[in-house]
Amino acid sequence: MEDWPIRDRAEINAEIEQKFNEFDSYRSQFEEQAIANYKLLIGFKDEENKVEGRSNLHIPKTYEIVDTLRARIVKNFFDRRPYIDFLPAPQLGNLDNLEQMENKADVASALVDDQLEKNNIRAKFYDYVTSLLTFPAGIMGVGWRYEEEYVKKKVPVPDMRINAMGQMVQAGYRTEIREEWVTQWDDNEITNIDFFDFWPDPQASTLKECRGVFQREWVTKEELEQKLDFLNDLGEGVIYPVNLDELQGSNAGLEQGRWERLSAIGVNKGNNTFDIYGNAPDDSKQPFEVLHYWENDRHTMYINRQEVIYDGPTPYWRHKELPFIVQSYDRLPNEFYGKSAISLIHDLQHELNTQRNQRVDNVSMILNKMWKVRRGADIDEEELVSRPNGVIKVNQLDDVMSFEQGEIPQSALQSEHMVNQNLQNALGTTGVIRGADSKQDQTATEAMKKANSASLRFDVKIKLFDSTGIKRLARIMDLNNQQFINDNRLVKLGVDSTQNWKRVGPAELLGEFDYRPAGANVDPTANKQVRREQLTNMISMLMKTQNPYIDYESLTKEWLESFDMRNPEKFMKSEEQKKKEAIQKQRQAQQQGQGPRKQQNPRGTPQNQRRMSQKPQNPNPKPGGMPNG
Repeated sequence: MEDWPIRDRAEINAEIEQKFNEFDSYRSQFEEQAIANYKLLIGFKDEENKVEGRSNLHIPKTYEIVDTLRARIVKNFFDRRPYIDFLPAPQLGNLDNLEQMENKADVASALVDDQLEKNNIRAKFYDYVTSLLTFPAGIMGVGWRYEEEYVKKKVPVPDMRINAMGQMVQAGYRTEIREEWVTQWDDNEITNIDFFDFWPDPQASTLKECRGVFQREWVTKEELEQKLDFLNDLGEGVIYPVNLDELQGSNAGLEQGRWERLSAIGVNKGNNTFDIYGNAPDDSKQPFEVLHYWENDRHTMYINRQEVIYDGPTPYWRHKELPFIVQSYDRLPNEFYGKSAISLIHDLQHELNTQRNQRVDNVSMILNKMWKVRRGADIDEEELVSRPNGVIKVNQLDDVMSFEQGEIPQSALQSEHMVNQNLQNALGTTGVIRGADSKQDQTATEAMKKANSASLRFDVKIKLFDSTGIKRLARIMDLNNQQFINDNRLVKLGVDSTQNWKRVGPAELLGEFDYRPAGANVDPTANKQVRREQLTNMISMLMKTQNPYIDYESLTKEWLESFDMRNPEKFMKSEEQKKKEAIQKQRQAQQQGQGPRKQQNPRGTPQNQRRMSQKPQNPNPKPGGMPNG
């Protein structure tokens, strides 16, 4: 790779500052909507908008719908392992060594699957889906992390002793406590990036079209020095000298992205300084704000928005793409930010809150009446409080008169039901999908049609998430493995009790693959009972026809999983059991086949002896003395 050009530091600082201001100006237009959606998700009510003595309830319909969509998406992609299948993709029609390519695909898939589990992908994908349902986009980072720590640990050492002959012999093992450098992480790392910590190119409509993006990270001085050491070891790019001690503590007014929305709901981050014996603040504990500027072939680090500390080529030369995954719940053509799920029902949620609070206020006024009192009437206001068998003493009958409140009209209930129906229709989350009882009288066929229609809308979203998100995640992780793994690794093939461990080298990971999520293509949560019956009928029909092209073991496993079993493998025969049964069946077949032949045509009869004597000898007998033919 060519040497990275050394540019004037002031020039780079001005360039990065100008780009960031331009990117920040574009993204700031979406911040108000993002905060408003966040408030609806958590049910926040502004204190300044609350009316004293009135109902100020928030009905968690938004959370109910978001939780339904989130559960369906997470379950579809990461319900069970393996999460992603790798398929060989021969280049230029080369089909030589196809079996070897399939073995490489299995190894590469198993390694990525193990790294996904190591990254706790279910929890991280859960947060990622929550972001894209709430904000205009969800952002996930996919990079390579190498981390070492100097740790204490016990190690076994030979216990050497002198025997009776005066010789030094080993008498077992003992443990010693040693301090040494240990590699804590040398794998792909998946991180959820806050919406307020990511700035895209204003001119781009997709991540692929972005000329560059900014990503914010907060690191300690030790972590920053370790990053710079790693970049220095790569020997690429330019590290500009910076006095970190002077820069530390200069991040006044800068804060993590999450505080931009938390401050909007009144959450105070408190004092972010450490005191030395309760006196002066300790700036050495202050983290650094690192703005990473990424292009397809460039990486720049901007510290506390003051100094560029690194400028060089991207460390990911194998794929040379922006190391991120960005998705919106609903795509908008030629726009980078799409629509979140909450933004689609934003006004309906406020309408629902308003109607419910009006009904509560109406009931409250009926139960606790208001009174008209004649001026000058000697009435104690405490006597006007509603109470059983209460008495109000008056001088004249018109001294006290009540405000009459009408009963809640039936149309109010119908109006709230209509709002609920609109909320469900907007995102295709009917009662059947949410696991809630439906108040409408409908036949099983009608319910099934509605569930299938809602599932159709959801399936299209799943295919988009698959093509723009999961496949990109698998591809980046696979190409990172091909680039950064330089030693042998133990790879676990299989996830059941009969899993195999295989030692693989870097050469065995190289290849071109197509990536396919291993989850179901259709939504299995829409109607589990129907799916289970379909699998049962399919197995019954195939067993009757004895179709030779079907993998009955995999089909049986799919059928068992339809009963929500966490580990269906324990109910299936192991490879060892199947081999033993196959050998036993083969022996039984041989015994049954030899028995009748001995009875019908024994070799000792004169007729058989004559036939054997007339038969010419085979000049090429089979091993073991068995004749050919």
